[in-house]
Amino acid sequence: MSYKKILITRHGGSEVLQLSEAELPEPKDDEVRVRILATTVAFTDILIREGLYPGVPQTPFSPGYAIAGVVDKLGLGVSTLELGQRIVALTIVGGYSEFLCLPATELVLIPDAVDAVEAVCLVLQYVSAYQLLHRFAKVKPKERILIHGAAGGVGTALLELGK
Repeated sequence: MSYKKILITRHGGSEVLQLSEAELPEPKDDEVRVRILATTVAFTDILIREGLYPGVPQTPFSPGYAIAGVVDKLGLGVSTLELGQRIVALTIVGGYSEFLCLPATELVLIPDAVDAVEAVCLVLQYVSAYQLLHRFAKVKPKERILIHGAAGGVGTALLELGK
């Protein structure tokens, strides 16, 4: 069975995005196959497409920094997830696709009350804000923080997580 994905074969503008078909991937041990419901088209995705983001694979590859989807198939050893559960993940690449295999440990469940499209919009912003607060600033309870330019997704997430 085949599936569709978007590839970039060279860096550049939106004209480098090409629809492609490939054989449906099978999850490896400790991975799950996700049927993607939504992905991001964020500024980071544009930087990746233009070749201005460090650490991405050589072309061709499928962009797509974050995804929301449904667990479609479990690899051997996966016991923490079930078929049909809705998840989000920070993929960095690969999200412009119908299916993607990812390590089960990198997936976060979407609560039933949250729409998948809304959930995927939060992944990059909240992971970024969390890392800024805890990994870099090492903010501790009861400390005060000053957030310059508390606008946009990351700024809003910093305000909420900082509270």
